[in-house]
Amino acid sequence: MNIIRQELSFFAVPDFRNLGVALRVFGSALILMLILPLIFHSNDESSYATRVFDIAVWLVPAAFLSMIVLFLLNQFIHKKPLWLQVLLVWLMTVMAFLLCEYLFNKKDPYFFAHFIAISIYVFALMHYQLLIQRAFSPALAEAQLAALTNRIRPHFLFNSLNAAISLVRTRPDDAEAVLENLADLFRAQLKKTNQESILSKEIELAKSYLDIETIRIGSERLHVQWQIEAPHNACVPHLLLQPLLENAVYHGIEPSYEQGTIHVGIIKKGSWIYIRIENPIPKKNEEVAETHRKGNQIALKNLSDRLFLMFDRDATLTSTIVGATYRIDIRLPYYPYSVRALEHH
Repeated sequence: MNIIRQELSFFAVPDFRNLGVALRVFGSALILMLILPLIFHSNDESSYATRVFDIAVWLVPAAFLSMIVLFLLNQFIHKKPLWLQVLLVWLMTVMAFLLCEYLFNKKDPYFFAHFIAISIYVFALMHYQLLIQRAFSPALAEAQLAALTNRIRPHFLFNSLNAAISLVRTRPDDAEAVLENLADLFRAQLKKTNQESILSKEIELAKSYLDIETIRIGSERLHVQWQIEAPHNACVPHLLLQPLLENAVYHGIEPSYEQGTIHVGIIKKGSWIYIRIENPIPKKNEEVAETHRKGNQIALKNLSDRLFLMFDRDATLTSTIVGATYRIDIRLPYYPYSVRALEHH
């Protein structure tokens, strides 16, 4: 999904493999189950609880059946034009409704009214999905992305250039490496791109940044340990690692003259990618730790919003302090980049 492109439409089709989507569907279906008896069955002599139960008998199986079908056909649906996606979702939901209504409530006098209500419900959900996407994308998300991720801290830029200048005569190879890596960082952060990237590119970009910092700060102060046990073709947000590692260096390594190690773990378990970044907290005082915590919040909030935009509730981001270590844990669903790009472009 291109972050700066917005189609003129009243509907958007969600990713039916997404946990957040499933929760919204079943939650709204529950609300519908409680409302229908008040609208169409208000004149019945039976109690409200009985009317709710009569509707639940067919509505609950219909909701589960439609979600199972849409889950299995999700990739097929998203390959179609938007108008056909909307039509297919409506058609499959209505077919599930018809089947369950026939099997569990053959003599329903409100069949046509229920059919209209289910259709309105389906289109309302797809319109709500469009509102969610618009709230987190186009101009607002583009502005946030430009302001919060397409930047390199001025202190890092100036320090890197000064480091390169100081190394020109004594260590020209290192000076050249600093400038080349700095150019790569600017190229990656300033180019126009969509919000999705591939894990191998994000690792390469992060290593380019760490190479600069290692030369600038010194290998005796900055150590990095990598554990990569995940497919390099995983689809991840653009600028996933570099801003977090920049925070780890800035808040965990620079304030201390002691040796510090940053741990980066990226592993795949089942259908999930788990990322953990750890850096030491400088042993000075509690004020430093509090400054460290506040300093990370902008990058974390920005990344959390972008994860939600890409993966809804399937992705999580947490930060904790464990002893003298600051830890960031990210979990996101694994999608091969080629498949993800095919579904969203």
